[in-house]
Amino acid sequence: MGQLWNKLSNAFVDDPLRILLTSGLAAVVIVTTSLLLFNHPYPLARQPFPDAHEYLNTAYRLAHGHGYTTTVRDNPRSGITQVVNPPRFPPGTSLVLAPFALLGHYPGNVEFGSRVLVVGLVLATGWAAYTLAGWYAALVASLVASTSEFVLVNSHLVMSDALGALLAVLCLPLLRINKIWAMYLVGFIAGYGFVVREAGLVIVVCALIVVSRWDRLRVIAGAFLPVVGLLLYNWSTFGRPWKTGYDYWLGHFHEYALRYAFKHPWKPGGEIGLFASPLHIFNLVAYGPKGAYAILPSAIFYPLILLGFSAVFGPPLFSLLGLIAAVKRWRWPEARFTLLLTVLTALVYMPNFTQDPRFMAGPCFLLIAWASAALVHIAPRAFSTLLGIAPPGDRPQAAAASEEADRQ
Repeated sequence: MGQLWNKLSNAFVDDPLRILLTSGLAAVVIVTTSLLLFNHPYPLARQPFPDAHEYLNTAYRLAHGHGYTTTVRDNPRSGITQVVNPPRFPPGTSLVLAPFALLGHYPGNVEFGSRVLVVGLVLATGWAAYTLAGWYAALVASLVASTSEFVLVNSHLVMSDALGALLAVLCLPLLRINKIWAMYLVGFIAGYGFVVREAGLVIVVCALIVVSRWDRLRVIAGAFLPVVGLLLYNWSTFGRPWKTGYDYWLGHFHEYALRYAFKHPWKPGGEIGLFASPLHIFNLVAYGPKGAYAILPSAIFYPLILLGFSAVFGPPLFSLLGLIAAVKRWRWPEARFTLLLTVLTALVYMPNFTQDPRFMAGPCFLLIAWASAALVHIAPRAFSTLLGIAPPGDRPQAAAASEEADRQ
């Protein structure tokens, strides 16, 4: 403890402004992140239906020995006559939330578990930025993440989006570690992303592409259990490994169709947006009292979200800075992972039957980490230019040049 205090004291004497800035930023991050745990959940009437209702119900039933089943009914037109049914969503989110249903009172206990996952996403984003550029980047990324509209809204909801994004973000620092155990863990985390949401399979694909040789086998070994487990569940429950709860609930409705990418399937007023205000910034979606009435095609909408033309995932255009930073480091496996996940996630959701910026959460939070790392490198040079002094990294070269000029 004495040595640590001496180091901090010496650091403060050497650079008091830096220590004060770091301490102040860290204090703000701790406050904004901690407050997420105390946000009151929306009442059930405002929770997305049937999504949040089903996650709450299935987590409770799993925890109390009723299996992965639900009593939530979709709508009278669904054609489902049973009281207890298999859920439409894969079990990944409910399995994580189920332990919380064993403590306290329902549904508050499960809702608290959902907020813990949101805080986990903020911390994972900070960790990813730390592995890229150190503590300043970690604090900036955590601050941006903890104050983003996506995180603030999801701290009131019970949905799978925060967990899906958390799993995608965790892969980046683990790829940076590049140890044998880390590759197995990358595989398991990526595979569990598939159990949270079937489209999460793109995380496995991206991880397999960016690693090489034996690491690819380790990723496969790590992903084997969750991926095969979900396929066996689908087979035993719905009759085919590729059948899902959507097939059970929606029947012959096409969840995916190429036409959805170019013409949104919902009629005007057919959606109530959770992120209406942040999407107004660049007029990506226009909302009225009855929902959305001007919706861009998904082939345009999702790329604009990823480029930062909204305030859902932090300041506008912030993710664009992250994208540029990842492109500049494209030789790094973690940069290629980010770029691949960004492209493939957009391509997977373009032909999906619904449209929502939350589906881009995984790549967007990775881009927040990259943007924060880039900002840490850019900021000192920008301030130095404004003040007319050389950046810290350039001062030895500047001093040498000055001495050479004096000699001449």
